[in-house]
Amino acid sequence: MNASIITLTPDQLHFDWGTDGLVLWIEELDGAGSLASQMDEVMDRIAFAIELQTGWDHRTDSDTLHPLYGYRLLLRDASGLWNAVQTDQTGHFAGLLPLQEMDYEVAYDKVMWLD
Repeated sequence: MNASIITLTPDQLHFDWGTDGLVLWIEELDGAGSLASQMDEVMDRIAFAIELQTGWDHRTDSDTLHPLYGYRLLLRDASGLWNAVQTDQTGHFAGLLPLQEMDYEVAYDKVMWLD
């Protein structure tokens, strides 16, 4: 019997992100439009970067919250439109809400009013 091993790796993630302390924005940098389907990985990478900046690990400290807890999250997809990124109680990806906005300031105002 011959056995073959096939290793599948996901597409590289091409995104930029930043925050002003209230809103965390994520911008897809390639035109593939695949970032939304990989939001769990994107959010994990951003959470890890925040932990590196702050010096703590939410997985080992039971008294701390997920690093993305409290932020309003915006995603600018490959088409240039902003989407609100919805999270569950644990800070993990729960879905996207299209804001139908190309202007960051308008999308920022809209995401601040979402529950």
